[in-house]
Amino acid sequence: MTTNVDSDETSETEPSETDPNLLLVCIDCLRQDFVAADRTRTPFLDSLRERGLECTSLYATATTTTPAVASLLTGTYSERNGIQSLQHGRLAPDVRPLASILGEHGWHTEAMVTGPLVPETGLDRGFDAYECRDEHESVFGEWKTAAIDRLESLPEPFAAVVHLWELHEDITVPRAYDREAYGETPYGRALSALDPELRALVDAVPENTVIAVVGDHGESITHRHNPLRLAAKSLRDALRYYGGVDTRGVAGRINRLCDRLGPDVDDHFLENGHGENVFDFTTNVPFVLAGPGVESATVDAQVRQVDILPTILDAFEIEVEADGEPIRAAAGDPAEDRLVYMRACGASLHGERNWARAVRDGDAKYVEYPERDWDPEVYDLENDPRELSPVDDRDLETRLSSALPEKGVDPSSAERLDIEDRLQDLGYL
Repeated sequence: MTTNVDSDETSETEPSETDPNLLLVCIDCLRQDFVAADRTRTPFLDSLRERGLECTSLYATATTTTPAVASLLTGTYSERNGIQSLQHGRLAPDVRPLASILGEHGWHTEAMVTGPLVPETGLDRGFDAYECRDEHESVFGEWKTAAIDRLESLPEPFAAVVHLWELHEDITVPRAYDREAYGETPYGRALSALDPELRALVDAVPENTVIAVVGDHGESITHRHNPLRLAAKSLRDALRYYGGVDTRGVAGRINRLCDRLGPDVDDHFLENGHGENVFDFTTNVPFVLAGPGVESATVDAQVRQVDILPTILDAFEIEVEADGEPIRAAAGDPAEDRLVYMRACGASLHGERNWARAVRDGDAKYVEYPERDWDPEVYDLENDPRELSPVDDRDLETRLSSALPEKGVDPSSAERLDIEDRLQDLGYL
């Protein structure tokens, strides 16, 4: 579906002929460790990382697409922007997303998205055109031609958002890339295949364009079709999500026993996909910004998805009121770690009672379950980077829990969007 959005706001300023364009590519389920490590063949992404600003320790605000993209486009958390999950809440009326801000400054704005990012969420606000295509329309197929044609014909200056679905399950790997030279897993091979298509999209826009490549959240990718895992996870889910039984102790022992049976990838045996947890393999996502006015730098400090919008607008010398702040890498002055707040609120959790929220502070993470009478989890990430064994540290638990927002999201007060048919088609319901 494509919508043309009429804005009742007038431009605050007129762009100059030298103002750059923006191409923001959000790749669904893109894991940072697969971009940074030598697991795949991604020469274009590698070149973009070398010439741009790269953040290696950026963490998503949610492990579900809609609230993660809402934070990406608004620089705010769900408590402020109103989008709590795939189906709970729409964009709050007082929140100004990327398209509204650049539109007010004279940029032409368009979006080409898929998956659950339907107009009913309010994420189409400010876009002159908002296309939500069928999830089967892939950059590996005929849609690529239409996307390139559209990017080549955009009036300047423009801000274009492209959301890609090719790494989301169920993954289809192009035949030419379906061999081990391009990755051990279907996920890795699909990423290798995506790299030249990403180059083609970037080549379609003028040189005077700022390029941003980001992930919305990560993905659990190993053991997906292991019959033992499928059976064990089905039992765990029935007990935990429907019965309210705290299965974390048993699940942890199974994960510690089985996690090294597959490829050497950070993952948990009993996890599947995303949305169910806030482990690093579903929260650590890439952010690369390159183009006019962007200096090459690598930021290893811990930063947040809500920092992406202020950072992009900083490259356009536009200030924004947001929960995040610009990421700047001054020579010889490394950025400081920022406290990360994140949530698990996926449809795979089978109800709001199973949602979780967490904070990540340097080498420690705290996870709690607001609607369950379960003890929180604390992880020492320096000694346990795979988050397999929670620690008993009451002082750390107290310090981290106090960093959570005092008031969390309240799904009972949020509008439930009438998008069940779309979510069923996508396999969420």
